[in-house]
Amino acid sequence: MTPSTTRAAVLRAFGRPQTIEEVGLRPPGAGEVRVRMLAAGVCHSDVGQAAGEWSHPLPVVLGHEGAAIVEAVGAGVRIPVGTRVILNLAPGCGACSHCHGGSPIRCQASLAAMGEGRLTTGPTPIEGKDGPVAAYSLLSCFAEHAVVAARSLIPIAPDVPADVAALVGCAVITGVGAAIATIDVPAGSRGAIIGAGGVGVNAIQGARIRGASEILALDPSEERRELALRFGATAVVDSRDSDVVDILRSKAASDGLDWTIVTVGNADAIGLGVELLRPGGVAAIVGLAPEGVPVPIDALGLVTYERRIVGSAYGSAAPPILIPRILDLYRSGALLLDELVSHRFPLEGVNEAFALSERAGGLRAVIEL
Repeated sequence: MTPSTTRAAVLRAFGRPQTIEEVGLRPPGAGEVRVRMLAAGVCHSDVGQAAGEWSHPLPVVLGHEGAAIVEAVGAGVRIPVGTRVILNLAPGCGACSHCHGGSPIRCQASLAAMGEGRLTTGPTPIEGKDGPVAAYSLLSCFAEHAVVAARSLIPIAPDVPADVAALVGCAVITGVGAAIATIDVPAGSRGAIIGAGGVGVNAIQGARIRGASEILALDPSEERRELALRFGATAVVDSRDSDVVDILRSKAASDGLDWTIVTVGNADAIGLGVELLRPGGVAAIVGLAPEGVPVPIDALGLVTYERRIVGSAYGSAAPPILIPRILDLYRSGALLLDELVSHRFPLEGVNEAFALSERAGGLRAVIEL
């Protein structure tokens, strides 16, 4: 199988626009496939990475939220050509204790490959005009084609639209999973989602599905607060309203929340997620704070109130198990997923889509390929 070329959005310097370039793509090796991308969601993590909030090899093709169709397979792969798939950024190695325990997102081999800009199955498949181009999150979805590990594929039926499938690959599994897997929100409980963007509204939906009696959504955007109500929030608060936030804080010790889910990578928001908890409450932290940014936590309140803080990555469950469950909920009407797509852009509009996400416009922009 000879190497091919494709068009991709390449980030060559943090804080600079991506450029649409023709890049080389090596053939899929053992345990790998080449896919034709159908749609890719713009996650705020992509935006933060482009801004340099976390270290990563450059140049790089970003994008970790995608739907595609299989075009070619490498040795040992039994997935038929033509299969429609969701791309999964937590394939795991399949051999470590984390993978065997159903938590491939914790797989250290995958995390090492991710940090080095390569695949779990081999080196980066992308070649630019000046040398190798790093893969992002084991996928690199902002391209017309990609080579990925076969373990990254979740086959889907033709009835799932490509834009919906793409968002299931990160925003949906992360938000819904935080509620139904990380916390396992109890029926009748009271909680809050801090940040009502693409991940936040899915956390709201997960809590609604689990039967929470009160779901408070905090966000500075009026548009997103209104959308939060549509997705299942029972009340909303402008997170910039210090009077209301202080009232919530003052009630925590006697009448605080059973749980909070923080979907924004902001130190103050993470601190607030802990402060709003009742004694014995749990805060799930989903949002990624910039590298090296400390988060102040009141250690006295944490200990004396026996509050708990847990990290929640990619839904805290094995994607091959959780994603089909999510799609069944979508088909039944319990999960609103078509409504997540607020803007659509061609590949050439990737920088415009990033700017929209940076200013918290809409819920989710999708790059259509």
